[in-house]
Formats: sequence, structure tokens, C-alpha cells
Amino acid sequence: MSQSSGCRAKPNPALARSQAQGCRRYLIWLELSTLTPDLSYVVQGMADIESLNLSGCYNLTDNGLSHAFVAEISSLRSLNLSLCKQITDSSLGRIAQYLKGLEVLELGGCSNITNTGLLLIAWGLQRLKSLNLRSCDNISDTGIMHLAMGSLRLSGLDVSFCDKVGDQSLAYIAQGLDGLRSLSLCSCHISDEGINRMVRQMHGLRTLNIGQCVRITDKGLELIAEHLSQLTGIDLYGCTRITKRGLERITQLPCLKVLNLGLWEMTESEKVR
Repeated sequence: MSQSSGCRAKPNPALARSQAQGCRRYLIWLELSTLTPDLSYVVQGMADIESLNLSGCYNLTDNGLSHAFVAEISSLRSLNLSLCKQITDSSLGRIAQYLKGLEVLELGGCSNITNTGLLLIAWGLQRLKSLNLRSCDNISDTGIMHLAMGSLRLSGLDVSFCDKVGDQSLAYIAQGLDGLRSLSLCSCHISDEGINRMVRQMHGLRTLNIGQCVRITDKGLELIAEHLSQLTGIDLYGCTRITKRGLERITQLPCLKVLNLGLWEMTESEKVR
């Protein structure tokens, strides 16, 4: 197989097998440091494959995946394509067509994925529970709208460092993804207004990561404290506009166990109170 059609991985440490109740289950890791196997041979030869990790396979292309996914693979539950930067919406279309049992999809750092790809996912992967889009440069509010208006019932969504995601996305999430238990929005362009649009419909949210969302103020924290009573963890790293007043409200949440306040400092006036 040519270098352009697959990742660079060597067959032997790539395969880990386990047996459970007499039924063979397969997990696969294809590491960047090894030789290139034929993905079609690996995937199609394992009828019970459950998890495929191709993260960091920089040479993996749409053509390579097209050879692997040529028929439905109903057993596959988890697919990690993080940092596979050559993968485009074309592969997402194939994934939506042939991996309908997928529950976890990792696309962090896949910078050629666009809103169109999210539309394909939204209507093709009805069993998807967790979607990671961390750092996808071409993802915007329109892509989040596609996810919210599709058939997904996500419990976890990460759009951190997607700098085109803003307050309108939070409105879409509240409308169509209100079953989320974990939401990561670190460094997105959201404000207190976006928080206001979201929290009233997201009562089941357990984890909220809004680190480096520098437009969030005490007003946003007060809204979170008022409506997200089931929250167990919140990341406020680098939220430099919050003060002691907002933090006092957050710490009153009855289920809160994890609080990240990295880079936050009291003002001089707060210190002397």
C-alpha cells in the first residue's frame, strides 16, 4: 500500500485481543511509529472489531479509509481519528454510511472537517453518544445547528478551541442537544448571553468546561448556579472577568466536586474585604 493511502503503523503491536465469555472481541491501535498495514485487510478481516484508534496517523487519507470501510461494520463502537489532518467530509460520509453502530467519534484536530461533514454525522450516526470536535478550524455555529437538528442523542460534546463557535451555538444546543451530560466550550467566543440561552434547557448537565472564555462574567456564573443544579464539575481556567461574587454562587452548587480556577486572581478590592 502506498504511503498516501494509510497511516504508518506496523502490524504486530497494533493488535490487542481479549476473550470474554467465549466470544472474541478486538481492540485495535495503529501507532504512527510502525509500518503501514493494509487497513482493508485489518478491518474487514475482524468481524467483531469494537474499537479502532488511528489517532496521529498524519498520512491517513480519505482514500485509505475508503478501502477499509466498504461494507457495514455493525460491531464498531469507537473510532478515533484525532489529528488525522488529511481526513475530510468525504470520510465522514463513508463513516455515516457504514458505521451506524458507532457510539464514540473522536475528530479532534481534524482541520479539514467542515459543517457539511457534521450534517452527514447528524443524520447517519443515530447511536452516537460522544463527539469530539476539539480544534476543527472550519466548524461554526452552522455545524452545531446541523448536529442539533439531526437525529443525535449525544451525552458528550467537545467543541473547545473552535473559534467560530459562539452564542448562537448555545441556543442550538439548548434546542436540540438538551440531553448532554458533558459540554466543553473552552476558548469559544461565547458570552453571558449565550449562557443565558443555554442553561434554562440543560438541567441534566453534569460537566461544563468554559475555560478561556474571556467574555464570561459573574452574570454568567450566576445563571449557571441558578439553573444547572446537577453540575458536578466546571472548568473556569483563564476566565479573567469573573470575581469572588460569581465564585461564591458557583460554590453553592449542591453537587459540585471539581472546580478549576487556574489563572484566576482576586482583585485588590476583593482581598481587603
